[in-house]
Amino acid sequence: MRFDRADPMLGPEAFYREMSPQLAARIRQIWAMQGHDLDRIWGQTIRTLPGFRPLQAPDRPAADSRAHDGLCLFDQALIWLTGLHRAAGVGRQVDGLRLSHDQLCALHLLTGRMIETVAGLRQLVLSGLAVPALQLARSVSEDVDMVLALLLRRKLAQAFVTCRSADEAHDFWRRHIAGGRAFRLVAEKLYSIGLDHSDQSEYGHWRRAVLTLLGSAVHSSPLGRGRQTAAPLWPDDPVARDALDFVTHRLHELCAWAHLIDIGLAEDLAQIALAGAEEAPLLAYAAAARDIIFDQMRCALVSRASETDTGPASALPG
Repeated sequence: MRFDRADPMLGPEAFYREMSPQLAARIRQIWAMQGHDLDRIWGQTIRTLPGFRPLQAPDRPAADSRAHDGLCLFDQALIWLTGLHRAAGVGRQVDGLRLSHDQLCALHLLTGRMIETVAGLRQLVLSGLAVPALQLARSVSEDVDMVLALLLRRKLAQAFVTCRSADEAHDFWRRHIAGGRAFRLVAEKLYSIGLDHSDQSEYGHWRRAVLTLLGSAVHSSPLGRGRQTAAPLWPDDPVARDALDFVTHRLHELCAWAHLIDIGLAEDLAQIALAGAEEAPLLAYAAAARDIIFDQMRCALVSRASETDTGPASALPG
């Protein structure tokens, strides 16, 4: 199939060819219910990613739709992250928000980095380079914790944005983020609203298992899969699907937790959206995307729960 990047009528379904019709219909329905233009915003975000290209036509029909469903949900989470990034940039010029100027600056900087990392991970997965993608997945997970910590603590955000050298940035990371410090700060807040994500909880055990696996991808190890034999390419590679699913899960958590910890994010995003400018549709989406992301989070959790274990990679959600 010829893929014309400039064709404004080419919607997401042409890209996720083997996506479940039920998921495609559900996504379109909830976007329409919220009054947002899926084709336009998808085109402004996903189709403009560096290295975006059509997917290879499959040699044979897929056994199921899981891989394309997972890629679609991954991209949907990336759209929300992009909207949050643009909103944080505009919000720095808006008065009367609950989040401080330093917090918005930190949010803008970190989400910009995350978008680049997630876009790079996406390209690696689709290019058959799943192990490097796992390395980036660990970075995204750490950045999710860091964003939430900075949104919770104004002084921490202030200290972050005042770093002016690599040494200062490293010292900030060592003092406030490294060793799970950022996540423990977030977990304490979540516990105060009834969610036990402590180290001793079921979630904590799962988190350690995942980070251990991701660490094995970062550090050279004889346990890593070699290249003496050709690894399967996406969508047949379970490690590649796990990398996408894990990052999708963490971005879903970023959205969910940021709206649960009472930092005024929803109200601030709504006020920022009124600032309009040329990115008004994306800003409006960012302000109202919570219910869309929550619905997709449920879809992803149901999909993962329906799968059976397929080996070591199943330590990741997916």
